[in-house]
Amino acid sequence: MKEHFLDRLYGEYQAYRASLLSCPNFEVFDRCDEIDAVVNFYEILSEKAEGMSDHELQTLLKRRNLLMELYELWLKRDDSAYGEMKMHVDSEISNMTKGISGK
Repeated sequence: MKEHFLDRLYGEYQAYRASLLSCPNFEVFDRCDEIDAVVNFYEILSEKAEGMSDHELQTLLKRRNLLMELYELWLKRDDSAYGEMKMHVDSEISNMTKGISGK
């Protein structure tokens, strides 16, 4: 069952990659966050498959496009990464400018 799941997942991933290759460069650039997420989902699922039960694998095999489904669900989650990045930038600007007199 694991081998079948991994083969199917790999095929889905290869189809996704092939679809990207037909896109103009600007579209690939615009989709870089999506690409990163899909690659990560593929790698995570590939690793997790080793420890998954046949029931779990069978359930996932019923999904039509698992990688994109996971991506769409990911987009609906609240993401704190931007907020954390903004706080980091604010903090570092403060650290970098301490002791510098305004000229």
